[in-house]
Amino acid sequence: MKVDVKKILKPAAVLCAICIVIAALLSVTNWMTQDKIKQINEETTAASRALVLPGAKQFVDSKNGTYAVGKNGNDVLGYVFTTKTKSYGGDLKVMTGIDKNGKVTGVVLLTINDTPGLGLNAQDESFRNQYLQEAPEKGFKLVKNGNAGKGQINAMTGATITSKAVTECVNEAVAQYQKIKEGK
Repeated sequence: MKVDVKKILKPAAVLCAICIVIAALLSVTNWMTQDKIKQINEETTAASRALVLPGAKQFVDSKNGTYAVGKNGNDVLGYVFTTKTKSYGGDLKVMTGIDKNGKVTGVVLLTINDTPGLGLNAQDESFRNQYLQEAPEKGFKLVKNGNAGKGQINAMTGATITSKAVTECVNEAVAQYQKIKEGK
């Protein structure tokens, strides 16, 4: 059996050329949009910070970048923490605001890929607003019976994994706040 080299090399060369052109176009597109993407990310972060710590006019990132201090002039109003963990559908990223007195002032889910109609209900205000209370020193406890009291959060029916993940993120923010409060 005789192999015709032209029949093999010509399509391979065309395919290689197409790949090079597409890779170059993707690279140029990435280069052209990187500043806009960075700007949008900064605007989203600023809007989320303002949402979780109302009243703060400016935010100063900590030296180690683990939190931001919310200020109004020279007055410190509180702190904003971004934490993440694994949830049912993958990574979960949560932004939590805690005022200078230790009260959770806001919780926003930045990244969530859980099941629509179940885990995605964690984005609902009715679930997130449960955290708007004095932060317990040892963190919030999750309850499944619907009778949450002070320092407790009602788990979402059918989405216990997501409820645990959000609570874990908020509790991590509370732990970081405690370290700041203790001067560590």
